[in-house]
Amino acid sequence: MQKPMTLTGDGNVPAMPMTGAQVNHLRRLLAWMRCEYMLDEDMQRGYLQGLQMCAAHGLADDERASELLAEKAEQINRVPIYVRQAVKMLTKALREHDKTSGIVEQ
Repeated sequence: MQKPMTLTGDGNVPAMPMTGAQVNHLRRLLAWMRCEYMLDEDMQRGYLQGLQMCAAHGLADDERASELLAEKAEQINRVPIYVRQAVKMLTKALREHDKTSGIVEQ
């Protein structure tokens, strides 16, 4: 049986134990945030490599690839810092939970 995950609280908010369904929902939310807003450095590198391949294969000229890169950078920069920090903190908490629960990343 999987160990329950508990989000720690503070003086105003009590600790919140999460069900397995809530943990899975958190996984999907974080994955969506990383994909949609490219908050993960690996995803940013992948996007850049994709643009480079498009330019190399003639699917987009250098100017269009630069425009797409600037648009994506602007989108990333519009994400508030506190949201980026929350994604990092929740990702870390989820990874620690998975380690203690015996869940292995594949």
